Amino acid sequence: MRRVGKSHLLTLLVGVVLGAIALGAVQAAISVTSEVRIGVKRLDDGRVEVKLQQLDDEEVWNDLEAPAARFLPVDAELDEWHYSNSVEVTGTVEEEPEVVIERQPPVMCIHGHANPADDRFWRWTLAAANVAAYQYGVDIFLYGAPNSAEHAAGIADCISRDPITIATSLPYADDLREVIAEAQDAGIQVVTFNSGAEDADSVGSLMHIGLDDLAGGVRAGEEFNEAGVNGTLLCVIHEQDNVGLRDRCDGAEQSYSGGDVEQISVDLSSAPAHGEADEDYTQLERLQDRISERVAEGDIGGILTLNHDSAIAALAAIEASETEIAIASFGFSDALADAVRDGQMLFVVWDHPVIQGYMAVSAMAMAYTLELSQLNAEVFFNGAEVLIEPTLADQERAGELKSMFAGPPPSPQDQTEDSE
Repeated sequence: MRRVGKSHLLTLLVGVVLGAIALGAVQAAISVTSEVRIGVKRLDDGRVEVKLQQLDDEEVWNDLEAPAARFLPVDAELDEWHYSNSVEVTGTVEEEPEVVIERQPPVMCIHGHANPADDRFWRWTLAAANVAAYQYGVDIFLYGAPNSAEHAAGIADCISRDPITIATSLPYADDLREVIAEAQDAGIQVVTFNSGAEDADSVGSLMHIGLDDLAGGVRAGEEFNEAGVNGTLLCVIHEQDNVGLRDRCDGAEQSYSGGDVEQISVDLSSAPAHGEADEDYTQLERLQDRISERVAEGDIGGILTLNHDSAIAALAAIEASETEIAIASFGFSDALADAVRDGQMLFVVWDHPVIQGYMAVSAMAMAYTLELSQLNAEVFFNGAEVLIEPTLADQERAGELKSMFAGPPPSPQDQTEDSE
């Protein structure tokens, strides 16, 4: 017999409660009606004859129906009941209209800090959130914002939709603190995920779910050491204000022993800065040029990028420079798996976007269900941190991870509700 674990039972409970809320109740009633009357006649010999008469569907009285035992004799005892034979009575079955109590499914919002159209990590994250929302039977609004101002505006937009819970990444806690407080003042529960584990408690998050960014950086530094890399390790930050990315670089600095760790930033979410009028000069090209310039200055032994797109730019920069510099990256794609397999990259650190997106919605559903059960979610969650240990794929494992997905990341169309 298969045992069901507590986590499965909790998931089932959440699904049942939210499903009942979403579907509402259906009631139907069936009744049978028929009108009859008694006919009584005294006969010449003093007996009393009793017959039954029924009203038909056209409001016409049918012929009297005579049961076999239908006579009351003259000498019948006083104050004593006498009974005829039974008579079949037909009725009209009336099915009353079905009554459906319609209830709108509860609303939840999930906020990422990049546009999924531009960032494959957030395409996977929000796609997984959509799957969880479908399973839990909730209406979910997905937001992706390239900067803190739009991120805060997205949370404000969500508040106007009267959600039961909000999940948000926390890359720049100070810029989101005020609007998160507004949500909480409105009675909306808030959980956080992805970046910002160290700031989650300060904004009153019920629970934080994310990658252990610092541990990921430490692991990356150790891998560079094992590969015998020497010289400055360049850690490329693609979102300047994202505390989680700086944690990755700080972690690498803690463990890397081949030289210094130098952080450089090129914000891929901002407008191109090179020749402001040159719209064809993309941020990735800008990043590639920035890496090329730094490599040309010398002393670089390794490069650690922190997402897929930055890794592609770094690969192009090293290929153009014709230097032998070790490259590794956070993020994943078939192209990066091929680069690791072919020896162009040392390794990739898989940052688990699917788990983060799915668990963020699960946490929101659990918080709501606890409150429905008259349990205090703030007490039961107690600001818990669920930190995912990064998965590292070196040359040996890159081939396995390449088959992780059956196709490319889902299209961002119809996935994201941008703030208006």
